[in-house]
Amino acid sequence: MTVNFNFKGGGSIIKLKPAFSPDGENVLVSWKSSLMEYSVKTGKLVYEFKGIQGPMAGFAFYRYDSFDCVIACSKTGQVIIWKSVTHFKIHEKKIKIDNIKSFNIIPEEDEGKLTALISYKIDEKIRFALADIREGTIKETSLEILDCLYHVSVGGNKYFGVVQNNFLYYVEFENTEKVYRSNTKFKRYFTCISCHPTEELVLTGDKTGKIVVWQNLSAAKPTQAVYHWHTLPVKWVEFSTAGSYFYSGGGECVLVKWNLENSQDKKFLPRIAAPIDKITVSLDNSFVAICTTDNAVRILDTRMNQVSLIQHLVIGSTFSSGIVYDARTKTLVMNGNVGHVQFYSPLDKSLLYNLDIVGQNKITNERSCNIENTEVKKIAISKCGFWLATVEKRENLKYHMEIRLKFWKFNEKQQTFELNTSIEYPHENTILNVLFQPAANKAGLKCVTVSEDGKFKIWQLTEINSVYRKGVVWECYGVGYFRDLPCRGLSFSIDGSLMAIGFGPILTTWLPDTCEVKCTLIHPNYRDNVTHVEFGKGSDCHLIVAASALHLNVWNLLTLNLVWTVSIEVSSLVADTLTSHMAVVVKQSKVIVFTPGSPKPIYKSKKIKDRKIVTASFVPSRYSNDATLNWSERSALYFIDSKNELFCLSTDKEQSYSIEEEERIQKSIYSMLKPNKKSTGVKSQNPSKHLFEHDMSHKDLKSYLDAPAHTMVPVRFMCRVLLNSLVLQKDKSKEEIIT
Repeated sequence: MTVNFNFKGGGSIIKLKPAFSPDGENVLVSWKSSLMEYSVKTGKLVYEFKGIQGPMAGFAFYRYDSFDCVIACSKTGQVIIWKSVTHFKIHEKKIKIDNIKSFNIIPEEDEGKLTALISYKIDEKIRFALADIREGTIKETSLEILDCLYHVSVGGNKYFGVVQNNFLYYVEFENTEKVYRSNTKFKRYFTCISCHPTEELVLTGDKTGKIVVWQNLSAAKPTQAVYHWHTLPVKWVEFSTAGSYFYSGGGECVLVKWNLENSQDKKFLPRIAAPIDKITVSLDNSFVAICTTDNAVRILDTRMNQVSLIQHLVIGSTFSSGIVYDARTKTLVMNGNVGHVQFYSPLDKSLLYNLDIVGQNKITNERSCNIENTEVKKIAISKCGFWLATVEKRENLKYHMEIRLKFWKFNEKQQTFELNTSIEYPHENTILNVLFQPAANKAGLKCVTVSEDGKFKIWQLTEINSVYRKGVVWECYGVGYFRDLPCRGLSFSIDGSLMAIGFGPILTTWLPDTCEVKCTLIHPNYRDNVTHVEFGKGSDCHLIVAASALHLNVWNLLTLNLVWTVSIEVSSLVADTLTSHMAVVVKQSKVIVFTPGSPKPIYKSKKIKDRKIVTASFVPSRYSNDATLNWSERSALYFIDSKNELFCLSTDKEQSYSIEEEERIQKSIYSMLKPNKKSTGVKSQNPSKHLFEHDMSHKDLKSYLDAPAHTMVPVRFMCRVLLNSLVLQKDKSKEEIIT
């Protein structure tokens, strides 16, 4: 059975500026090669526009042939037009230009016209042209700039502006041969641009935090007016629909609303979760969409109150905590916003919620220095799912760093984690590993931390009864070290009675109840420091795997002998909690799945190009209890790459289900009533199978139940179809009739 890398989430939804529908009810965002339409008021997904092949260059809502349409263009020049109400594709064209960098629709009074301003790369230069989508013609402009960072904006149907470095270019559509150029001082590089929708007026932001309003750009000396509040570079400026006011944002995590007539009249929305990257205003000025660098689109109303949040996998600065599986919610727990952890569901590719760990406002950088915020470094969840351990750290090279170990208890009434115990400086140096003892009994539960100070500490759940508090708290139960060697790597046996820690090149096992050394293992030929340790499961529970930067060793705890070893550069080692399978990531670009009982790999992936594997973890599937299934069907290996995208190793069978379900979404419920006849002359030797093997998730039934009630046909017409989907089907001949 073929195992492939399948996409499960992540990727940026803020690469392109969002677009509001004409009525302001929905908003479009780009995600990979699709357009996602969300409800403005609820933030729920309404529809996904598909068909674009490759990365997206631009998209917009537009009135075309008396219909409200959605227009999208790929970087290869593929243009598709859908009706925004029925979602039907009505037009598809190919622009005769490749390597398109930007695509901006030019608003026309005549609905029969459809013209776009495109920029494209040719001969190491960036050129601009007007593309007539209906006629398929291209009209070149005289503007040509360097192949480096630039920004472009369209001012209605009159002109467009481009900024690059410290130059501002202004071109009128009536005379594209004439290019007007203005500039600022050399160090004041432009960072964004926005053109007024009706007037000859351009907004620019620069690295010094200044916003400049340019007027009369066709004159020899354009008029300038400076609006200055930002201390960091201005990331985005955006006019309102009428152009009487505008918005700006940047690294301060503050949205500023300016009055164009009075630079002193401004309003602020502070303490946004992440720096602002892009801003969009609806046609009726009722809503504002701000894109933030945590991969989120926040919808605000006229009072600058948040209405809804659109967010996929949160893209943080680091995934140092790794991927931890929460069996209670069936989610992946990992780093999110600064000081937060996110609970992400890979089944429906949605963010369940964020949990604030540090309880501090994010401190933004200053122009002269970068300010370090407290980050979550490690995460662990108990087997019962009711305890969460987090390690947070704030780096400070000038003064002493901050380290905290926190234990969180799940509140079943509030359905969230609440802080139970906070420990300042649990170790003298950075904590490298934290892990709960795999015990089903909540009483006497233990947690172990391993630090760069060469020690490990055992924390135990104990009862307290004082005038200040009654209940359970976490206290240090024992401390261990070995020959003053650096320690790294931590693993518990399947029953929790034994734990293994690497001290330098020595693999040691300990009794967690008494904090005593059980045995020490080292081979004279392999003296690399141990970095990862994992106990075997199931039939391999007597084996233990120790990985270093150059070798992978397997030891037998019964005979204390080295079973086998391979020379391999291990970046990370993860073990499946359900089976005896393990996986190693080689040089952050290759995955090998094996069992400790044999040096022969079960699966070996090809080298992943142009990206690196940052962290990985095994996650049980919905069929994990079926021991007859293949290893990849019981547990999937999830990993995050350097492009902040989440993938998993799964079979072709699982992938075919997802493709089938995506195709079924685009079909009407009434298509299930139409006969679909397929015939072929090739004889099949496939044995008959029960339907539940083909449709284990009951997609026919789900699609029927999920359909809107007012669009459904009478139940008596669908009864036969639904019942047939639940009974045994036999293929008496190759001709297949679906009724």
